Amino acid sequence: MNETGVFPGWMSGDSEEAALANKAVTRRIEKLIKAEEQRKVLAIIRHWSPSDILSLFVQMRSRYARRLLEWMPDEAGIKVLAELDPRLHAVLAEEETRSTFRKLIEGMEPDEAFPILDELPHDFALEILAGHPHEAALRAALDIDEDHAAAHMKRGVMTARIDGTVGDVIAEIRANARDIERLERVYVVDEHRRVRGEVRRRDLLMHADDTCVADIMGGDAVVVAADADQEDVLQLARERRIQSIGVVDAQGRLVGLITQDELRQIASEEVEEDILLMGGVHPDATEFDGPLKIVARRLPWILGGLVGASIAASVIGSYEEALTQAAILASFIPVVMATAGNVGIQASTMSIQALGPGVTWRGDFLPRLGRELLASLVNGAVVGSAVALLVLLATRFVEIENAANLSLTCLISMTLVTIIAASFGALIPFALKALKLDPAVATGIFITTANDVFGVLIFFTVASILYL
Repeated sequence: MNETGVFPGWMSGDSEEAALANKAVTRRIEKLIKAEEQRKVLAIIRHWSPSDILSLFVQMRSRYARRLLEWMPDEAGIKVLAELDPRLHAVLAEEETRSTFRKLIEGMEPDEAFPILDELPHDFALEILAGHPHEAALRAALDIDEDHAAAHMKRGVMTARIDGTVGDVIAEIRANARDIERLERVYVVDEHRRVRGEVRRRDLLMHADDTCVADIMGGDAVVVAADADQEDVLQLARERRIQSIGVVDAQGRLVGLITQDELRQIASEEVEEDILLMGGVHPDATEFDGPLKIVARRLPWILGGLVGASIAASVIGSYEEALTQAAILASFIPVVMATAGNVGIQASTMSIQALGPGVTWRGDFLPRLGRELLASLVNGAVVGSAVALLVLLATRFVEIENAANLSLTCLISMTLVTIIAASFGALIPFALKALKLDPAVATGIFITTANDVFGVLIFFTVASILYL
């Protein structure tokens, strides 16, 4: 307690003051737990948010965290459990806490339990799942590839029977109103749950209760297969401008629904995956990977980059005579390679972003390439002029042979290098997409190698013509 007799709450933020205050709160609660003061502890955290309680768990020593979890009411425990991250799962996943975890999971519906189970170590999740009312369905869901549509769907779906009436559907909606977050459409199914069409919300409101569903349904229901790739699901949603998509099994039976929230989550995952790939990191990499796993996931990219660098080095070596005649040319090699790399990454990033909503070779490719080439011409001319000006300014301090021709070499070569790099950056993601490969890998080996090799080649070719 503080001087006013009120126990301090949890302070949010990353300030040093908050950290010190929260550390003091944690130690005082640990003392109460050690003294078996269950009522006092629960009274203290009763009005705390789940995120604050989770923060407390992270700060506490494991034996006290386990004890607090045992004391917490089921409802509060479920809310905290829903926010746990893998690090805390590892802390609490010990033998004496398994029964508590199992009890909490048993009180959840499948759509609530699955995201939590999916974050747990697979073997541990299956163990605490034993005896769950929906054990079979959850076990099957846990074995689904996380990149497939079925891994993101909600299993409770509002449907309308094809032989039913509008009144039946509305009554069903009213009965489940608390569980419906957003209703865009209702899928029409037959007695085997095979999708036959869909009824939009406005159609339900515009027709009498005794209207047959079959008379007002549309036959173009947007659904995806359970094993469809999540990227294809996101692309379809964007193309059709819809906020939810039904998921069907191999027999065409409706098994779930990917809602707006799940589509946002997929989009976020795709962006994160592209960022990792563009950085040469495996998408499944985490901060908890061991040394061997880190090596296995990164070494191929490093070796690929080494191959590319070796090719660029061989190109430079082929101009050994030129370097002997004018050693100053060597000082421009890093400038050329760095410029080509930056331009290529910028262009490829924009192409990858454009491919997200489904741009194809027949769509915006040629206009986009034209815009990139025009912009790269201007950028290259500006960069080349800046380097040329620096060469001329340097002649005031050091003697440079044939400085005017060297400046002209820099201007022309940097302009050409920028154009070529932009072309590769804009083109390669589309080419990889056409080959059914992830375009995000374009910024790795392909673009880096191509830009280094052609950048150096262009520079020495121009230098051989104009300067040597």
